[in-house]
Amino acid sequence: MAKDNKTAYIILGLLQHEDMSGYDIKKKIDIMVSHFWETGYGQIYPTLKQLSDNGEVLKEEVESTKGPDKIVYSITDKGREKLTDWLKHPAVNDTVRYEILLKLFFGSAVSMEENMERIRNFQCDQKEKMEMIALFKDNLQKVLSEDTDHLYYYLTVLFGEKIYRAYMEWSKEALELLQNKQKK
Repeated sequence: MAKDNKTAYIILGLLQHEDMSGYDIKKKIDIMVSHFWETGYGQIYPTLKQLSDNGEVLKEEVESTKGPDKIVYSITDKGREKLTDWLKHPAVNDTVRYEILLKLFFGSAVSMEENMERIRNFQCDQKEKMEMIALFKDNLQKVLSEDTDHLYYYLTVLFGEKIYRAYMEWSKEALELLQNKQKK
């Protein structure tokens, strides 16, 4: 069975709200979705071509005031149907991969200080992400009643808040364990 292209659903989901260029789609993904799903330009443009070839999006060349004309994509009824069908099915294979854990698993091959530094860096990254999530949460709380989409965005933010908090707790505990081991 062919692997299901989740990038297609991300693009269709974004286009159901507004027409966008590939560049605008990537910016939206980076701001709104990348906290829980990574997608690069190398996936976006081939997927847009496939969606266009399948009649799930339309592309239109639009005159630009800044530089060359740009191509703007819009979702079709067929694209909405594809998105809705996918949304009705249960999530499949929610896998998690953490390179930090893979490296710590084999951590005895490097110094304890190198492992502690790796955890400190991870902790710092998670703190920044928690701060970003706090901004999202604050902004969404102000507009929850305006649009049902805001409630669903908010649910993803709550999930992120819990996950990043758990990462911070784990980092603290892991550092304490290594520091205690180092003292012995």
